[in-house]
Amino acid sequence: MSTVDTISMLNRLIVTEKNGEACLRAAAEEAHHESLRSALIEYSRFLGESAHELQDVVRGLGGHPREIGSFGNTLHRTWMHLKVTALGRDERVILDEVERDENEAETLLADAVEWDTTPSVHALLERQYEGARRRHQAILGLRAQLAS
Repeated sequence: MSTVDTISMLNRLIVTEKNGEACLRAAAEEAHHESLRSALIEYSRFLGESAHELQDVVRGLGGHPREIGSFGNTLHRTWMHLKVTALGRDERVILDEVERDENEAETLLADAVEWDTTPSVHALLERQYEGARRRHQAILGLRAQLAS
């Protein structure tokens, strides 16, 4: 993979992770169970740190990293807030919205791991993918726990 292709792929991941970070932070503000709120905040921090790592790699490759998420994600967070408010802060609704972002991030990271990148970039992507997968499973576990 060329350096330009690597930078482009990493910038797509940065936007996805910044979107996920903002969505999870917003979801944490809506949650009322402390265990869920803490898990969402921790996952949000992980995605924020992951985005920073990717930004550093893009700079190291001579590129210009994306700094913010997408406008569409701002609309998504607003929709989540309105929907959750209208439905009485139902945490299942919060988790349904979070699930969309988690699936997108996990899918993009899984795809990125398959790309032909340098060993250091590949190791970073694998680590981020495994971290996202673990956190996603933890959120699903909390979802099951809160449902019972």
